[in-house]
Amino acid sequence: MHRFLALVFALGLVTGEALAQEREWTLDASDQEAYLIFGVADSDDVGVSLWCPARKGIVNLYVPRPTHELQRLARRKVPMTVTAGRETATFAGKIDISADAPTSSVEVEMPVDTPLLKAMEKADRFTVRIDAQDVVFPLYDADVSGLLALCRKG
Repeated sequence: MHRFLALVFALGLVTGEALAQEREWTLDASDQEAYLIFGVADSDDVGVSLWCPARKGIVNLYVPRPTHELQRLARRKVPMTVTAGRETATFAGKIDISADAPTSSVEVEMPVDTPLLKAMEKADRFTVRIDAQDVVFPLYDADVSGLLALCRKG
């Protein structure tokens, strides 16, 4: 019986710790910008972010990547292919290296009415491919429609 209780207690701790670290989607907006971030609340842990200057008709996709990985590429732009549902688009992703930080980023800009963003409203996930590496992000609970409404020209 004691082993069973110890096992239940240990599993509870592991599960609680995992839940505390899970990323979730958050939509945040001001008069000037709107952000849809997949990350851990109140931390620097961001898996991916969609953001825009309010009412300008564009959306930026920001993907953090390890600094050493981007430094190895030794260039300013890298192909970034994004797939959501049946839509796929390839962009010239702008590399931003933070030499003193473990994480840097690749970012692209697209029109708010691009078919890819429309597909993200209905898809359950999307995939980002940078330098032959795929990263899949879930879209459950992502308020993509809310973000696009804030980004459309007013």
